[in-house]
Amino acid sequence: MKGIIFNVAEEVVTDLYGADAWDSLLASAELEGAYTSLGNYDDAEIAAIIAAAAVLLDVGLDETWRIVGRHMLPLLAQRLPNITGQYDDAEQFLLSVNDIIHPEVKLLYPDSIPPVFEFTDTDAGLLVRYQSTRGLTTLAEGLILGCGDLFGETVTVETMNCDSSTDCTFRVSFSDR
Repeated sequence: MKGIIFNVAEEVVTDLYGADAWDSLLASAELEGAYTSLGNYDDAEIAAIIAAAAVLLDVGLDETWRIVGRHMLPLLAQRLPNITGQYDDAEQFLLSVNDIIHPEVKLLYPDSIPPVFEFTDTDAGLLVRYQSTRGLTTLAEGLILGCGDLFGETVTVETMNCDSSTDCTFRVSFSDR
């Protein structure tokens, strides 16, 4: 996993729970915690940090991933203002992930392996299929919720079908706050 994800996760934890919380998580996970944004790190390290956060906060593991994802998206967007600034709403932004955002990520981080999203517009909402070898479906759900926060909208995410942790479909609804 790219170091920028660790950097933003640290910022989320620090913003929500204070600087000491990040150090406590690293100690609990038995990790050094020196992550550079362009570095590559084992996925197990972020999983250990999130697991430690779940224990420290007395919150379920899936909910911890959602919280981090939701707060992570606006922080990642701040790092890519030339990309995010071209969208008017959360739905437009989400629909652009594969075509604009992930290619930009690949330019900045050529060895990154972003997830793939498929979109189907229905009367009941936007169906979003998440596919990734990392199996971070609840992080993806949190990131989708964070799209709403970024654009000041209420986004509702309902899990429709998860064949595995690597392939999951959500129904996403958008509404102004």
